[in-house]
Amino acid sequence: MFLEQDKPKDYDCGYNLDLMIRAIPRIEDHNERVQYAKRVVGLIKQSHPNWVEKNGQSKMAWDYFFELAEFNPNDHGIKNPFDSGDVDDAK
Repeated sequence: MFLEQDKPKDYDCGYNLDLMIRAIPRIEDHNERVQYAKRVVGLIKQSHPNWVEKNGQSKMAWDYFFELAEFNPNDHGIKNPFDSGDVDDAK
């Protein structure tokens, strides 16, 4: 009934970030899934403000999200904006 919990992968973000990332593949709507992933990256940016550039973009936050995910986000339509040439608008 309950999700098994280990120590959080990132102590600054905590367990909730781990749970949010694990929920992404279960979101059926593509646009909602992408927006949810951007919220996750936004939380990473808030927890690691030294990774964020003055323009609000953070390659390190996106790379970290892809590292933390136990699945390939690309398989779920989530692209790293720094690899795809898009704007990082995660907040």
